[in-house]
Amino acid sequence: MRLKKLRPSELLELLALLGGCALLVYFSCRGHDTASGAAPRESRTFSAERTAPQRPGDTADAAARQRAAESAIGELIEQVALGQVDEAQRSQAQLSLVALLERWSWGTPENRSSGAAVIVQQIFDRAKLENRSEELSLRQVRAISGVARELARELLLLAIGSSPGADGISAAMPPGHERVSWNRLGDFTYREAEPLPAEVLALAGRQVGIFGFMMTLGDAERGRQFVLVESLWGCCFGSVPELNQTILVRVADGASAEYSAAPLLVTGRLEVGEEREGGYVTSVYRIVDAQVAALDAPASP
Repeated sequence: MRLKKLRPSELLELLALLGGCALLVYFSCRGHDTASGAAPRESRTFSAERTAPQRPGDTADAAARQRAAESAIGELIEQVALGQVDEAQRSQAQLSLVALLERWSWGTPENRSSGAAVIVQQIFDRAKLENRSEELSLRQVRAISGVARELARELLLLAIGSSPGADGISAAMPPGHERVSWNRLGDFTYREAEPLPAEVLALAGRQVGIFGFMMTLGDAERGRQFVLVESLWGCCFGSVPELNQTILVRVADGASAEYSAAPLLVTGRLEVGEEREGGYVTSVYRIVDAQVAALDAPASP
């Protein structure tokens, strides 16, 4: 994929996102609020602040559980991404999540243990595929927040024996919208100027809906367009999605999209084909006149 000099245009920043190493500059500068690399910490405890749980049935109870799990998991992902935690501390990390669930009397002992093992396994398995960072950029911090939110939801569901899969975060499609998958859009090797697969071209012009995560362009809080990606996992470790594994979202006139680390449902008309700016391909897929809805992590029963 070709690189180019950055220009102040927001759309040209999108090109930098999809241009290899320039992605790190494109999303954000490496931050004031970064954590520097350090040697692995001994006897590290990965747990949220020990706030006393509320009585069962309190309305804030589910939200407090979610926040505590997010904090513990986010801390673990950050330490792994920085190379401060390795395989030798896997069991300790797992026991910390089990202890967190026990403090809330959430789930059964067997499900707590197996659920914590699944979450920690996901984190360490993903870390094997990614590069370590010496410090975390603002973009990576936001990505970690989004991943921690979703993994916390999964942990709470696993602890009570429920499925954390796609059905757990799905929502009904608005009438007249076809649900499309990332596998369909991104399961091929993209090469510039080469024909796209027929099954992808067949989606052009359709009203579609897709779930994903937001990567912002410039203004992180509100904007008219952003990049939708399948997962924030790679961004936690500084990886780059392929061009056909991203969607440029342009919200409908009069609307804006506020930044959210939660999973999103994006609906609108799908444009398929290379869009160029200054002679460079800036996107393969675009959802235009888009409506964006954040899917809050559901409270577990």
